[in-house]
This record gives sequence, C-alpha cells and structure tokens, in this order.
Amino acid sequence: MDTTGESMSTDSNAVDIEVPCIVFFVLTPLFLGMRLASRLKTGSGLGWDDWMIMVSWVFAQLVSGLLIAACMHGFGQHYYIIPESEKTLTLEIYYIAQAFYKLTLNMTKASILLLYLRIFLQRWFRISCYVVLAIILSYMVATTASSIWQCTPISKAWDKSIPGTCISITGNWYANAGFSIATDITILVLPMQPIYGSNLPTRQKWALMIVFACGIFVTITSIIRMQTINFSSTSSDPTYDIVSSTWTVIEENVAIICACLPMCKAPLNWLFPSMFTSSSRRTSNGYKPPSQGTEETSRNIWRPIRGDSEMLSTRVTSVQCRKSSNANNSQEYMLENTISTDHGSDVEGGRGIRKIIQYDITVHTSGESKERV
Repeated sequence: MDTTGESMSTDSNAVDIEVPCIVFFVLTPLFLGMRLASRLKTGSGLGWDDWMIMVSWVFAQLVSGLLIAACMHGFGQHYYIIPESEKTLTLEIYYIAQAFYKLTLNMTKASILLLYLRIFLQRWFRISCYVVLAIILSYMVATTASSIWQCTPISKAWDKSIPGTCISITGNWYANAGFSIATDITILVLPMQPIYGSNLPTRQKWALMIVFACGIFVTITSIIRMQTINFSSTSSDPTYDIVSSTWTVIEENVAIICACLPMCKAPLNWLFPSMFTSSSRRTSNGYKPPSQGTEETSRNIWRPIRGDSEMLSTRVTSVQCRKSSNANNSQEYMLENTISTDHGSDVEGGRGIRKIIQYDITVHTSGESKERV
C-alpha cells in the first residue's frame, strides 16, 4: 500500500494563506473604521489620504480574495498533483493577485504621505513629502506595469509551456522588496523632527513619535518577506512553496493598520490617558477653573480683558467664537499646541498645526456700537 503517495495528495499549505486572510478581513476594517469615525467626529472631513487608504484596503481585500480563490483550485498543494486544467487557472489567479499587491502597498505609502501633508506645515517637510510621494506613485505605475507585462506573450506568466520570454521574477521581486523597505524607513523617519521640535508636553511628544514609529512593523514584515523571495520564486513546486504569499497578506494589512493608527486618537486616549490627553482636555470634562498666573493657563486659556473705558473709550461687551471654513484643513485635534519654539524655521504661515478661529467682538466706542471681525 502506497501511503507516501496518499500523504502527498492530501498535503496542503492552503491554510497558511487562508488564516491570515480571514484574520485581517476582520481586524483591518476595525482600524479603518476608527480612522473614518475620528474624521467625521472631529468635523475635519475625509481627505485624499482617507480615500487613498480606502482604495488601498479594497485592493488588499482583492489580493486576499484572489489568493483564497487560488487555494480553492489547488494553490497550496503540490504542483504535480494538481489537474492540468486547475493548474493553469490557479497560476492565472495568482498572477492577477501580484498586480493588486503592488498597487495596495504603494497606495498605503501614498496615503501616509498625504496624511503628513494635512498635519505638518514646515516648508522643507512638505517639499520632502511631495518628492517622496512622486517617487512612490511613479514606481507604483512602473512596478504594476512590469507585473502585468512580465512575460511576452502575457499568458506565458501562468503557462510556461507557451513559447516566449519573461523577465527575471526573482530579480523583480527583490527590487520591489528593496524599494519597499527603503521607502518604509524614509516615511518612518520623516515626521520625527517636526514632532520633536513641537512644544507639546514631552510625554505626549514621545507618545506621538511612538505611534508614528509603529510603521517599523511594516518594515519588519517586508524584511521577513524578502528572505522568502528566493525560495518561492525559484521553487520547482511553486504552488506548494507559498510562504512568500503568506507574508504578502500580512505585510499589506499591517501597513494599512499602521497608516490608520495616528488617526485613532480616541482609543489611544482611552488606553493611555496620561500620554495622549493634554492637561487642558483632562480638566475640561468636569470644568475646573485653572489657577491664575500659571504657565499652563497663559498658554492654553485666552480670556478677553476689558479695556479702561476712560483711556480707550472702548468697552468689550461680548465675544463670540466660530471656526473659520479653513479650519477643516487643520488636524489640531490630533496634535494640540504644536507651535515650535524654533523661530528660525521656514514655515508656510506658521509653525506646527494650524488652528484658525475667527472671533466676532462687539464694542462700544464714543457711544456708538459697531461690530469688528
């Protein structure tokens, strides 16, 4: 009795693909939902970064769905036991998933850079973001094209029996991994100086730097995936040796989660109130008047002072505050009081997070009433 052949026919690595796909199908939307809820709750509105990350998530789900579909047709099983009709279909589905993987990973990076552009105002920082963004989007187009036209004719990518030529798949995958790791590190390092240079309380400053530094997990998954490339791309059993595909699913979903973390302020406040909630916010829940003359009061509380009517002939009778229409472009709810003490910096209209508030003050001058804006 040939038990070896029977064991080979039932041996499958499909579960290595299916488990992470199912886990992240539940986990990733939770972080994405918290991000969108935070946007809507604060009234800042959805920006290009939010739309970009949503499209990236859709592409990530397409990758997971295509890989699961491939598993249903033999992906994860030994190549030589898959029926010929299923073998071609499996590799064709896998070929399509590769293109969407390159799209989702680079769109996630683009979303993070667009988020940076909404938060930080330093001119050098914004120029750096635009340069890196242009590089990433250009590379996304190029690498997606190279994935689609990796073989001539295209059908040779999933059917090696067809005459034609193909690029080096191993070299192409290594180039993608190297670019991904390099851009991960660049995006990781970019916001550290602006946050460190802000005048947030030291504890909040370090907390935010840690949140942005969570992108290091994406870099780690990219490095691990890179170590599996040679094994998967040169294997004589390509439908069975699929460890690289497992890390593909993990990498793209971890990237989306890390991109959403900076906007998940509510759960971070709840988990780490001493680090993420400013002192002015903590006392405002059950309003306690701040002590007079303190540095915290002078920095966070503005009170109109009535002028001397004999000297100025002006008396402030009311102060009303309304947010300007431009305030929606500010992300002040995430990083409060980020005006830097570094006065030598070149900033577009101010340092740190711009918070625009328009005050209407009604005054009486020489017996006449008029409104100043």
